[in-house]
Amino acid sequence: MSAPYYSHPSAPKSSNYRFVVITAWMVPHVFGFILLESLGLMLPSINKEFHLSPTEEGILGSAPRVGMMLLSLPAGWWLSTLNAKHITTITFVASALLILLQGWSPFFLLLLLARALYGISMVVREPVRAMLVRQWTLPREVVIVNSLSNMLWGITAAGFLLVPLLLKALDNDWRMTFYIFAVGTIGLTFIWQILGKERISPQYLAEMRAQTRSPISALVRYKELWFLAFGLLGNAAAWSAFAVFWPSLMLEQFGLSEITSGAIIAIGGGVSAFAGIAVGLLTNKFGKKRVILWWCGIGMAATQAGFLWTGSFGLLVLITAVNGVAWAYFPITLSIPFQLPGIKPREIATAIGLLETAVWTGALIGPILTGVIEEYTMDPRLALMVTALMPVSLSISAMLLPRKWDELTV
Repeated sequence: MSAPYYSHPSAPKSSNYRFVVITAWMVPHVFGFILLESLGLMLPSINKEFHLSPTEEGILGSAPRVGMMLLSLPAGWWLSTLNAKHITTITFVASALLILLQGWSPFFLLLLLARALYGISMVVREPVRAMLVRQWTLPREVVIVNSLSNMLWGITAAGFLLVPLLLKALDNDWRMTFYIFAVGTIGLTFIWQILGKERISPQYLAEMRAQTRSPISALVRYKELWFLAFGLLGNAAAWSAFAVFWPSLMLEQFGLSEITSGAIIAIGGGVSAFAGIAVGLLTNKFGKKRVILWWCGIGMAATQAGFLWTGSFGLLVLITAVNGVAWAYFPITLSIPFQLPGIKPREIATAIGLLETAVWTGALIGPILTGVIEEYTMDPRLALMVTALMPVSLSISAMLLPRKWDELTV
């Protein structure tokens, strides 16, 4: 099995412009996720108009994940040969238009459809990131670049505070909040169009042409991918259920406003930003991937459960800080596919597609499961507790990974 072309002495050196490209791609992508994940902060305002049941709330929260779950793997397979810059631009424009449609939707079913299509516009550009990282980055740098992406996610997570502040400034006009996000998405798309570039080296072209086997075969050859997928599924279910239902629980049980809930989420994102960089550097130096993933799974489950039992701002800040540190696992899981021996560029995109499929499957299950449990038990805390414990799947997957991943340093 041949080694990746980056390991060859004649391989091109990495360029510092890679940070510009990844940042220009990540910021609008994460900006879109803020709107996707902040439904729970807008739900009280939306409910005043549509009067949704808990199950309908869960379905609305999960709607974008249907297309994400179904298309993540095919997108990695089909789109990995197309122009990464053009695919990104097209999907950013589509996202902006679908944000406008969500804001305009006069009835629930159209809002549901618009959110589902919005999820599709986001997932089809996920393989592009894998291809850009492969084009611009050496294998030993992948975990650092992924840590940078995690940092951008954490910093941009301040947007979770922006949403309730916008709602307050706009007198709880959730529709205008969508319109503002649409304008922001269009502006960030122009920035991407200026800064985004591909880096097609002769070695990269040779690797692409050497792809004689089907990219889907990577899912058979590398069992590590399935262990990682299982771990990601449980954590995604817990987070998506939390994002949809937790702000309402805090408002009803403890009288905490949406602004306070948004601030708690934003603080956790800020902590995860810098924790991801630190963990990425430590992993590159000492290895211990399995150990880190195991502890992150336990930390995620404990803190997700802890969020449900207190309205104390001080305690919630402490819990969200620990939760933010536990989120540092993400750069590791996304880096492992790049370091699998003999893996080809299109196989990497397909492998990332499998991991994304697991994430969106979990994110689809979480809110629906929580909504159904709440509707039948009339206990929102119990419903959230069920999904809060699901991140232990990450700890289980860490134990299933081969020991070589603990020993690997680059």
